[in-house]
Amino acid sequence: MQALYLQCLRFLAGLVLAIALPVLPAAAQSTASSDHATGTLLSERSAASPGDTFIGALSLKLADGWHVYWRNPGDSGLPPTATWNNSPTVTAGEFRFPPPHAIPLEPLMNYGYEGEVVFPFEIKVAADAKVGEALTVGALFDYLICADVCIPEAVTLSISLPVAATPAADADASTIIAATLAKLPANLTGRAAIERTNGGFRIGIADPAVAAAMADAADVRFFPNGPEILHPPVQPAKFGPEGVVLEVQASAFATPVSVIAGLLVVEGRDGVQTGWEVAPAPGPMPDGIASTEFVRTSGDPAVPAEAPPALDFLGVATLLGLAFLGGLVLNLMPCVLPVLTIKAAGLVHTAHNPAESRRHGLAYLAGVVVCFAAVGVILVALKAAGDTFIGLGFQLQYSWVTAFFALVMFAVGLNLLGVFEIGGSLAGVGGNVADKGGTSGAFFTGLLAGFVGAPCVGPFMAPAVGVAMAQPAPMIIAVFVVIGVGMAAPLVLLSFTPAFAKILPKPGRWMETFRQVLAFPMFLTALWLLWVLSTQAGADGVLAVLAGSIVLAFGIWLAGKAAQGLAGRIVAVAVVIAGFATAPVLMNLPKEQLLVEGSPWSPQQVSALRSEGRVIMVDFTATWCITCQVNKSTTLKSASVQKAFADTNTAFLIADWTNKDKVIGEELASHGAAGIPFYLIYPASGGEPLKLDGLLSPGQIEQAIREAAGSI
Repeated sequence: MQALYLQCLRFLAGLVLAIALPVLPAAAQSTASSDHATGTLLSERSAASPGDTFIGALSLKLADGWHVYWRNPGDSGLPPTATWNNSPTVTAGEFRFPPPHAIPLEPLMNYGYEGEVVFPFEIKVAADAKVGEALTVGALFDYLICADVCIPEAVTLSISLPVAATPAADADASTIIAATLAKLPANLTGRAAIERTNGGFRIGIADPAVAAAMADAADVRFFPNGPEILHPPVQPAKFGPEGVVLEVQASAFATPVSVIAGLLVVEGRDGVQTGWEVAPAPGPMPDGIASTEFVRTSGDPAVPAEAPPALDFLGVATLLGLAFLGGLVLNLMPCVLPVLTIKAAGLVHTAHNPAESRRHGLAYLAGVVVCFAAVGVILVALKAAGDTFIGLGFQLQYSWVTAFFALVMFAVGLNLLGVFEIGGSLAGVGGNVADKGGTSGAFFTGLLAGFVGAPCVGPFMAPAVGVAMAQPAPMIIAVFVVIGVGMAAPLVLLSFTPAFAKILPKPGRWMETFRQVLAFPMFLTALWLLWVLSTQAGADGVLAVLAGSIVLAFGIWLAGKAAQGLAGRIVAVAVVIAGFATAPVLMNLPKEQLLVEGSPWSPQQVSALRSEGRVIMVDFTATWCITCQVNKSTTLKSASVQKAFADTNTAFLIADWTNKDKVIGEELASHGAAGIPFYLIYPASGGEPLKLDGLLSPGQIEQAIREAAGSI
């Protein structure tokens, strides 16, 4: 959600810029100044020649404390742009961006430039330009300049260059531009790899130049081109004799098929930046790039990390105090409120029995504390295993855990609606409760609240956990236990307050309605978890959870029908367990590696491929066509058919009719097809295509493909 919020900020900034720019003053000259910046248009040439290609540049000198943005501005901002006054005689290209700096503005992180920055671009002169005429190179330059506030500015700059038989250089401008070109990012000569982690991506670069720069580095950062990566203050890194590896966090825009690319920037202890354009390929990390943990310094070369100093009594008290306050604030987080309301309803049920109320309060406390203590123990174990990049909320970084708890929330919602009963009181909705008094239910409700609350990072909690993760294992666990105590404290206090019972309504029929109302926050929580899952496992993951929910609902229905029979109960329990297991199993099924991927169909594509003398198979399909999906799974993706495609160099085209498409409809009608599935196989030698429909078999398609290729 944070990534979506930050993208909204960026959109609003763009909207402000679009509204403000038309009314901003512009100056028609090679240099223009404002209160915050001076812009100058530069050219390598003082005179150009016909057919000449050279470099121009926009130079911005910024007032102290002000900055402009890189091509990806980070969490907010807009990059500089140019609207060129191109003509048939002279054209200008896109800006090239020097390596940026990270510019933090809590809680955001921006990427850009301070002081002075030069944006070079290419200028081309037409070959038919006439000697003696004058060329004008100019543009409307838009840029967002920010300090504590942001101001959209625009200036019109232009220069006039005579056309001569021989080009002439502008010495001063050439010096500035040459210095800028030397700083532009280079291309890697080595290898870059990327692999998905629980919380994002691991990017490894093995390159001699990168390795040499890391030996004397004060900072290193990967600046992404797109929105798939978040922008925290620090990206954990390790380096070695062959290069460097960085851990980056995925945003809500990252999907299983996201293509990640960007800029690797290494800053030396002398402040000089070196950048490389990086487009990592999926695969294992290169060897020799992660032998030493990288520590950012202010002017000193990279050194191995040192153990943090031990906390004194005041430091420990402060840390635990922050942890307690952080736990308290968790009660206000949207991810916790649905479970909290369930426990609150349980207090209403027990408030008029002080002894029972106290038992429920202590059981709830135990559930929350056990959950947070378990989180602490797991974090300690992962840290000891060498995962230095693990953090709070790690449990929801595993797609199967997210799927499982989406189903838990769905089941709890059904229980609250009265579809089935799992306990003797409202406090028992957190688990299967044998104790009719509901104490076990209060404990399991505490576990549930702790689990959904642990990924939430609110005020006080983030600094407490951040400091704790650098401390020894006992302190890490102590911090998480205190967070749990803080989270449970309000409800425990109420359960031990006899006066509380006097202001609460007595239990009655109204509680049944209230219980049913509480089901809908649980369904909303399940929906939120599905949204998280969609960013982790895509549409297939969401579909797997929906399939699991159907199996789970069927098991619950069976349990109601088999209430009096032992065998029926056993079957029902087995189906319920299968419902919870369905999503993880489906998400972890091995994905088939296709030898030939499908390409989008079009009549033009068919004509082009036929002119090459290739076999073509066209699959007229749609997501809503069940037979189409069966054919895809059992036949078109089969090993024998895929091998036939590869052996015969068959082009496999997909005409997707999921959404109404007039061209596809007309093509089907021209072949006399009433609907789909429908398939065309064009022979390599030309002639009419073979038409197929209905259910297919691998042997049928393999034979047809080889016959179309003339190999049978």
